[in-house]
Amino acid sequence: MQSGNFGSSFGQLLGGLFGNSGDPYKKGMEAYQPWMQKGINAQNPFYQAGTQALPQYQNWLGSMQNPSEFINNLMNQYQQSPQARYQIQQGNREGLNAASAGGLVGSTPFGQQMQQNAANISSQDMNNWLQNALGVNTQYGARLGGQIGVGQGAANQMSNIYGNLGNTAYGSAYGQQAGQNQDFSNVLGGLFGMFL
Repeated sequence: MQSGNFGSSFGQLLGGLFGNSGDPYKKGMEAYQPWMQKGINAQNPFYQAGTQALPQYQNWLGSMQNPSEFINNLMNQYQQSPQARYQIQQGNREGLNAASAGGLVGSTPFGQQMQQNAANISSQDMNNWLQNALGVNTQYGARLGGQIGVGQGAANQMSNIYGNLGNTAYGSAYGQQAGQNQDFSNVLGGLFGMFL
């Protein structure tokens, strides 16, 4: 065997025994992981907010499953507004003054007109209250839906980050194994080269 071949084979053997051809892949993976974690940490609050909104959203939807029950539950919370009470009081005063001037106090048409006026004011007040309550309820549902949408977006981003990590981890594991195979091949090649 020529000494040049022996030296080259011996170097190949030492490189195979003491080299670590897979180490760059391992180092690359280690460098990637903190950045991946920063990406996950940035998305996680939005993901958590969306996750926490899901049960509330489902309860909100469930509360309207029976529309009659939903409206009745709302209307059980209605209280006449101070403005409506004031309008009824003013209407009663004006009506009494007009009825007194015309001598109609105590008459059936006067009593009916007073009741009708109060009922109209109450009905309008109740309708305004219901529309406001339904508007707030709609806004609540829309906000929950938006929160879930933001959470879904964050979940998608996190899935992309994890997918990228998976691809990187695959490449790193493949490279490390290929490097180890190369090191083993160098050991065998060096040994055979030294003795042939």
